[in-house]
This record gives sequence, structure tokens and C-alpha cells, in this order.
Amino acid sequence: MAVQGRRRFDDDRIVRYETDEKDFEIEVSRTLQKWCVTVYQLPDKNILAQDFFPERWRAMARAQDFVRLLNQRNKPEEQGEDRHHR
Repeated sequence: MAVQGRRRFDDDRIVRYETDEKDFEIEVSRTLQKWCVTVYQLPDKNILAQDFFPERWRAMARAQDFVRLLNQRNKPEEQGEDRHHR
């Protein structure tokens, strides 16, 4: 059973996250009756992934997962290079 009540003022607001290197943007927006998570590759804003969720909190969690994963993609290589230079 869904809880009835007033919606928060920011429920329809678009939320955007960027990776540390600013090469990807993740957007959470309301689309029809679902929440949409879109991953864009910058600067052209090509869509790399898109997923839909019934609840906003699930979409926000997935967007944060994408940011974390994209920020980690180059870290193991950098650590490996540091060891070889010592």
C-alpha cells in the first residue's frame, strides 16, 4: 500500500553528478511515471546507459553507483604504475 501525502518540493528536480575527471555525467530525472538514470559521455553527451526505476531513492542510489564505478576505472592502473617507478 502506497503512502499518500504531499510530495516534496524537489521530487521533480533533475539531479546531475559528474565524475572526478569530468568525462561522464549521470542524470536522474522524472520520465512519465518512472525515474530515469542516464549516463552521458562528455563532451558530446552520447548516452552510454539508461535505466528506469519506480522509486526515486533507487534511481539516486544507481546514479551514485555509476559515479563510484566510473571514478574507480583508472585507479588500479595508476597504483600499478606508481609501484614500477619506485
